[in-house]
Amino acid sequence: MAAGIGKRCDTNVPKQYIKLAGKPILFHTIKKFTASKYIDYIRVVINKDHKEHYDKVIISSTKLLDPVYGGKTRQESVKLGLESLQQISVQYVIIHDVCRPFVSLGLIERLIKCMRDSCDGIVPVVNIEDTVSLISDHSIESTICRTKLRAVQTPQIFNFQELLLHHQFTKELFTDDSSLMIAHKKCIIIVPGEKSNIKLTTQEDIDMVTKFRIGTGYDIHRFVKTTDKCFITICGVEIEHDMAIDAHSDGDVAIHAIVDAILGALGCGDIGEHFPPSSSTWEGCDSSHFLDFAVKKAHERGYDVSNLDVTLICERPKISPYKVAMKKSIAKILGISDEYVNIKATTAERLGSIGREEGILAHATVLLCNTMSS
Repeated sequence: MAAGIGKRCDTNVPKQYIKLAGKPILFHTIKKFTASKYIDYIRVVINKDHKEHYDKVIISSTKLLDPVYGGKTRQESVKLGLESLQQISVQYVIIHDVCRPFVSLGLIERLIKCMRDSCDGIVPVVNIEDTVSLISDHSIESTICRTKLRAVQTPQIFNFQELLLHHQFTKELFTDDSSLMIAHKKCIIIVPGEKSNIKLTTQEDIDMVTKFRIGTGYDIHRFVKTTDKCFITICGVEIEHDMAIDAHSDGDVAIHAIVDAILGALGCGDIGEHFPPSSSTWEGCDSSHFLDFAVKKAHERGYDVSNLDVTLICERPKISPYKVAMKKSIAKILGISDEYVNIKATTAERLGSIGREEGILAHATVLLCNTMSS
């Protein structure tokens, strides 16, 4: 069911065509059903004014039939969708709301496996954990016992002929197909639904599922011999070592990896694009400047660093004595508590260039949180 206009979601694009992870919500929902070996055909019911949007949702599947146009209400759209399947030999039909893209393959297949001739339909439900109250004039009249209450989800599976018949001869409006069938005294069985199978109804819902971004970063620098002991910089902390780092800037391998992780999470390229090593501007530059830039980029887009994990790999120098100072240094630049920064260190077990003490490398993983949706 994808014919709605999304009145409760104030967006320029119909909500079923808003992109999640680079693809429209509709795309993700359809792909779940194409992946099931128990699904023979998929019919999408769309709004006639959305055909141009639908045509851009390219999915290659022999299961996917041409779309049909819906009606003025969800119930009318379901009826039109059902009627469009009459020329196909259909025993059971599954009805699903397009804006539940997180439905699992397991739930779809559980519904199908539980369907039998002794019932007319099966629906997934989840427990209601919040207190439920009856209200009037902005005040609570009474609290409803939630012991026997459940929240009903889609997908819902039904005997095709029974559902079609009752849709064709029902004028009263119902919020879903199970309600319509129950009104006609049909046997509808419940199975456990999934909390993750949320319905994206409002802009707030969409903000919640796009709340986090993950990025990874990697950097490696060569060691060069020096005649005297020197200091190398890692995570903004100076460490005495008998070799120097060969780099255009100060060579802080950890910060460079962190910067790439943040930029990657934002889709903003990499550190070399913003601070090209060919430019004399960044020669010997303190890498905290690069990290400060990446953090500001994140803030401009409404994101904060939620937590960070860094792995340093080298034979020498030993990192362990400096971990606490490194955590505090990075946390200060990021503007977060150091409990959300983790520094790990290991060796290459004398393998490869790192094992031969020719350099040091770092991996970083960062989680960004969208503060605009909180």
